[in-house]
Amino acid sequence: MKFKIALLLLLVIYCGDNYIIQRAAQDYLPLGEDYWWSYSSGDDTIYVEVEPVDTILQIECFPVSYNGATRYLVKSDESISRYVLKTYNYAGIDYTVLENFIVRIELPLVEGNDYHHTLSDSMYVANQLIKAQYEIIGSIVDHAHESEYGDVYQINITTIESMVTGDTSIVDTSGVIEYYAPAIGMIRFSDTTGEYELIEYSIP
Repeated sequence: MKFKIALLLLLVIYCGDNYIIQRAAQDYLPLGEDYWWSYSSGDDTIYVEVEPVDTILQIECFPVSYNGATRYLVKSDESISRYVLKTYNYAGIDYTVLENFIVRIELPLVEGNDYHHTLSDSMYVANQLIKAQYEIIGSIVDHAHESEYGDVYQINITTIESMVTGDTSIVDTSGVIEYYAPAIGMIRFSDTTGEYELIEYSIP
């Protein structure tokens, strides 16, 4: 009897670990040229399209257009990173204060993983010290099985951008909740503009 109980426990542990490994190995963030997704909030539609690979800071990245507004993303086994550029305009000239890639989503997706990544830099412009900072705070808060999409992960992402110029400090904070499904990518998201659901997509 004790042998059967021990065997059952080992089977449960093995199957559970195997399921976690299989889920972690799935591609929740597919990126490739000509991939596209369309989202609707009822009143608004957002079209997301991956454009041909580009190179920034000697790093190959994917330009991803959100209704014409482009973000540059880099995918690795450990993360999805986003290109960040912060400039300061003085006398009609833009000075680059901060330029780099920052982790937006840590991989693999693991429920309960909280992460915090920060970029910061500074420079003198007309004898004035200009400081810029860009922060991303993320949390994998849940995953659930959906009949249409399979195991879906929810990711909460807060972005904090700040610029300090002399006695002036400007801080801009924004948040988004995103949901990801295997082999599809983001299937829904919500931000201050509304809640958007995936209506069409193409991953060749």
